Amino acid sequence: MFGNLNFFGIKSKRIHFKFLFGRFFLLRFVFSLLPSAFCLLPCYSQVLDSIRTSLHTRPYLTGGFGTNTSFINGFVSPVFNVYGGLDFNHHIRTGIGLSWLQLSPYKKNRDNTPFYLDKIIMNSQGKADTVHPALSFRYFDWYVEYIFYKSKRWQFSIPLQLGIGNSKYKYSYNGATVTEHRHLVFLYQPAVSGYYRIFPWFGVGLDVGYRFMIISNRSIGSKFNSPIYNAYAIIFWDSLYKMFFPNTKLAKKIGG
Repeated sequence: MFGNLNFFGIKSKRIHFKFLFGRFFLLRFVFSLLPSAFCLLPCYSQVLDSIRTSLHTRPYLTGGFGTNTSFINGFVSPVFNVYGGLDFNHHIRTGIGLSWLQLSPYKKNRDNTPFYLDKIIMNSQGKADTVHPALSFRYFDWYVEYIFYKSKRWQFSIPLQLGIGNSKYKYSYNGATVTEHRHLVFLYQPAVSGYYRIFPWFGVGLDVGYRFMIISNRSIGSKFNSPIYNAYAIIFWDSLYKMFFPNTKLAKKIGG
């Protein structure tokens, strides 16, 4: 899961930087990283043993929020997400979240598709009113993340995400909210995530993945299959807390 704030955990709020990567470059990058990541995994039985051992440890709560960059019909489409879950021994994380498309405001004299449409409605006086239905894309998701490599400065993981929700167009007219072309969507989103700890309390990271629409909204017709990426900065709040309050009970409890 592309997470951003762990309470006394691994990641904090991400500072999002946009990169002008081409979608085909990202796609090649994702599929070049995934085989390499799996090659780094130990043998299958050892992976199962490590997962089983981690799941028997006492978990702690983790949560976060942030923005991932994706594409719809080739246009940059930021998706905001919030989530909460459990961390088992800094090895397995799982939880649920909510994600939705963030739209920039409608602008006149500009092609706003696929995010806004131009719709003509005849009012009671027989005159034409123009409304701009806005695209809505949101879903609940379940994620699981396996951390397969961790050192003093580096960490690499494989987050997998399943989401279910809907996409639609909606607009307001005469004080009422109108919804059109609403349909169930179901998606699968694998990724590779990694970060580098520059200081004990600060690091930088990169997530790269791909959004596969298993069930899409054909009535809208937009292409939601898309590369996903996010470059960010990390504040390790647990390390920062221990730096300033090393002798407290909480610092000893979150030790490490």
